[in-house]
Amino acid sequence: MAHMVNWKDRPVVTLTEATMITGLSPSTLKRRIEDGLLSAIERTNLKTRILIHTKSLAKYLQDTE
Repeated sequence: MAHMVNWKDRPVVTLTEATMITGLSPSTLKRRIEDGLLSAIERTNLKTRILIHTKSLAKYLQDTE
């Protein structure tokens, strides 16, 4: 039996997950992070995964409706 977890119940989502949730491209999401429209965990180097705070993603989706 598959166990599904609601993305809103998690503290962060990966960039790949955020692209599936929003339908936006990774480069667009990266620009939204740079512009301050989305909040992400600060990376120490470029090889670290981009983790986007779920609350900021939910707020962004609500604001863009």
